[in-house]
Amino acid sequence: MGLAEDLLLALDKKRPRPRAFRPNPYLEGNFAPVRRESDASSLEVLRGEVPRDLRGTLYRMSPGPRFEPPNPDLYHWFDGDGMIDAFVIEDGRVSHKNRWVRTEKLALEERAGRALFGGIRDLALSTTIEGWLALGFSGTELVTLQAQALLGKGPSEEQFERILRAVDRSNTSIQRMAGRLLSLVEGSPAHEIDPVTLATKGRFDFGGALRSGKGGMVAHPKIEPGTETIYTFGYWGGRGGLTYHVFEKDGAVRLSRDIEAPFPAMMHDFSVTETRAVFYHLPAVLHMDDMKSPNTVRWQPSRGARLGVVLRDDPAAPVRWYEIPPCYVFHPMNAFDDGNAVVLDIVRYPRLPLFDPGGETMNPHIEEYPPGALVRLRLDLDTGRISETILDDAPCEFPVVDPRFATRRHRYGWVAARIAPTCGRGIMNAIGRVDFETGEVRYRNLGRSTYTNEALFVPRTEAAPEGDGYLITTVYHADEDTSDLLILDATNPDAEPVAVVRARQRVPFGFHGTWVPASGG
Repeated sequence: MGLAEDLLLALDKKRPRPRAFRPNPYLEGNFAPVRRESDASSLEVLRGEVPRDLRGTLYRMSPGPRFEPPNPDLYHWFDGDGMIDAFVIEDGRVSHKNRWVRTEKLALEERAGRALFGGIRDLALSTTIEGWLALGFSGTELVTLQAQALLGKGPSEEQFERILRAVDRSNTSIQRMAGRLLSLVEGSPAHEIDPVTLATKGRFDFGGALRSGKGGMVAHPKIEPGTETIYTFGYWGGRGGLTYHVFEKDGAVRLSRDIEAPFPAMMHDFSVTETRAVFYHLPAVLHMDDMKSPNTVRWQPSRGARLGVVLRDDPAAPVRWYEIPPCYVFHPMNAFDDGNAVVLDIVRYPRLPLFDPGGETMNPHIEEYPPGALVRLRLDLDTGRISETILDDAPCEFPVVDPRFATRRHRYGWVAARIAPTCGRGIMNAIGRVDFETGEVRYRNLGRSTYTNEALFVPRTEAAPEGDGYLITTVYHADEDTSDLLILDATNPDAEPVAVVRARQRVPFGFHGTWVPASGG
């Protein structure tokens, strides 16, 4: 290490460390991390019976910092290190274990024994000199970067690639695909996970097809039923656009193409039908080159909103853009073709939630963020006309369908929802079943102080009719600070639970998971 690096480290040690000036809701209650890995060979069944025909593993992903964040005030829910909870169900019994995803970022921090890197709002502000040096920056480079920031200039493309290594927390989703169990976060390649031990085997980038500088891949690939073809994309941080990928069942590259867009935007998810891919390019505008501001994602509705539609398997097909009113979509439920139209079932927000200041209008605090509504859009591809149906006015999120009907016309869907006042220590306190044929929405109200994560649908058998199966989720009881594994009848979620299983430790509020049948290996 040279003289410049030694000097910067010495100065960094004298720099005042940020202190929390107000409670951060993402570090409290069930948002707070569980900072230990554990194993429980047998969990107690509190109610009902675990079905003996239900055999497999529920994998859930939640974000939780391994170490105290360098700036607690600017810590965001999306910043935590990936923590996998695995519930193994077999012969009416349930076991549980949890492990962190060992990313390069986490390995560097575990070696140092403390947090080195800021997050989505404070990467440039809170990352320590030790952290920058660990990413391969020299002292001279750091001084130059600081000088460039004062002039409004960002890092080079190669430097940006190095910086993105600290952003890869692999904390959003976990999926079985390409013959592997993969943990995912938008903006980076995947990490391969041992399905039994949960050990991290290392990065997986589909043979070099995924590059962080080209957006990596989002955490929501679409897996076509039957063929297991993988559709995914990564959006660009420095300029407007995305790279769209199609991978074979074994992970081989079938198609990769770049698609330009008017401005860089946070594009969390997308939709796929049997013939088309649909991209949500909405005014959650990225400002990754602004090293002086913590507001890297800003709501700017004056930039416009649009849907991009392209034939999903044609590498040369033109992309058609359709203007829509400004809104934000984190998660679609499903999509399908309807003649020369596409039907999109989405959770739509009137504006970007979860990111507070920095845009054209201020966002309320997390406790008051704008609710998302389940909406069906029908886009006529000939005329560009969009019709919409609001399916229910209850705030909801984490929409899912029977995975055997993904990309196809479906009748049933399920959501996490909020249908009554809560104690304020969580967000969603209900699980809803939507019948798109009758329009009926039925909810299971979990109570004032019990909150759910995403509920996954598991078919009763592979040949069972659509919607005939189980819903599996974890729920948190705020008054007792405990978590349960909840198994419901998917056809009647408000009936008596099939089984309630007590977890030995709290399962934090997280994002997404997957069910892998025992025969899935």
